[in-house]
Amino acid sequence: MKLHWKILIGMVVGAIAGYIIHTTAGDAFEENQVYLAFDGIATIFLKLLKMIVIPLVFFSLLGGMIGMGSMKNLGRLGSKTFGLYIVTSFLAIMVGLAWVNLVQPGIRMGKKEIPTETIEKDVPDSFWEVLANMVPENIVSSAANFDLLGVIIFAIFFGAFMLALEETKKQHLLPTIDAVGDVMMKLTEFIISLAPFGIAALIARMVSSTGVEIFLDMKWYVFTVFGSLATHVLVTLPLLILFFTRRNPYRYLMTMVPALLTAFSTASSSGTLGVTMETAEKKAGISNRVTSFVLPLGATVNMDGTALYEIVTVLFIGQLHSLVDPSFSLGIAQQLLIVFLGLTVSIGAAGIPHAGLIMMVIILEAVGLPVEYTALIWAVDRPLDMLRTATNVASDSSVTLIMAHSEGEVNLPGSPLTPTQ
Repeated sequence: MKLHWKILIGMVVGAIAGYIIHTTAGDAFEENQVYLAFDGIATIFLKLLKMIVIPLVFFSLLGGMIGMGSMKNLGRLGSKTFGLYIVTSFLAIMVGLAWVNLVQPGIRMGKKEIPTETIEKDVPDSFWEVLANMVPENIVSSAANFDLLGVIIFAIFFGAFMLALEETKKQHLLPTIDAVGDVMMKLTEFIISLAPFGIAALIARMVSSTGVEIFLDMKWYVFTVFGSLATHVLVTLPLLILFFTRRNPYRYLMTMVPALLTAFSTASSSGTLGVTMETAEKKAGISNRVTSFVLPLGATVNMDGTALYEIVTVLFIGQLHSLVDPSFSLGIAQQLLIVFLGLTVSIGAAGIPHAGLIMMVIILEAVGLPVEYTALIWAVDRPLDMLRTATNVASDSSVTLIMAHSEGEVNLPGSPLTPTQ
């Protein structure tokens, strides 16, 4: 049985088990012994995924950069990758903007008072502070604190200047970097084999704690987020793939299903990185040179799902607030400002602690909306976080295929990625 079917079965089993625990244990679900078992398995699986991320990113990124052979090739691939990531994020934001204006979930939900919960904020003072947060002060500390962007920036500097070394010195380092990279991929394969069990436990844990009732009051908001994310994954990204590569986008996305399901279950783009790289290389036939550079960068700076989600949420809050304060409205100028802020902050969000909340706070304060409204979405944030993480990984994977096609690095003859006629 293929891995993605095993994962799907695990998700179904986990959802059923979680529902049974939630309905039988109620608010005491955390004392249920079966829940505790699922919680333990889920925690171990997440730790295994995160355990490999830092060394995998560092050595894979170095190996990919060295494989480019020169600073010129690195600059070409890097500029194309970053430019396309900006394009996909902008398109995601526009899809979210269209959906939230069409459905108007805040108006449909009706009048809501501002929640009384206190929201702790630690917003950067300026764009320059956001940039400064991206640069690691101590690479060991960055690795220990799971600051993936700091590790990537250091790896890029290290790899770039390694390319500038004289050939004899470079040849001493290459075998070691390649060997460690291979070991990390072998370890990744082992952890991926445990995915059906880990993902079943993750889904069971989530459903046990949330149930299904929480979606009723927020149904129009959830529908809008789900619809806009689905549109981006099933329409926008496939059109980009078809335009740039003439390959069948849906066959490619089906190939990446193990990575997408893992992203959905873990709600972590960086935690899913090993699975994404393994699937792109072994199943889609994309070269390690491309995946090892494009995917780690995308897992950190390309947040299509998150940017879309933030825009939908801000406009949803704006619609709610307009019912409380009829003098308030978000016109075209304010919505364009939200689009600009959503795009720029999503790129720099990786350098901000608790990036998702801080992104939203920055945008809400820029357009004069009460930050306290964010308390309304906490109840449904976890499942929506899972959806937007899967969207992030779908976008990273799509850009990887486009970059590999442009570099001539998709090399599986007769694979489902053969260009369309």
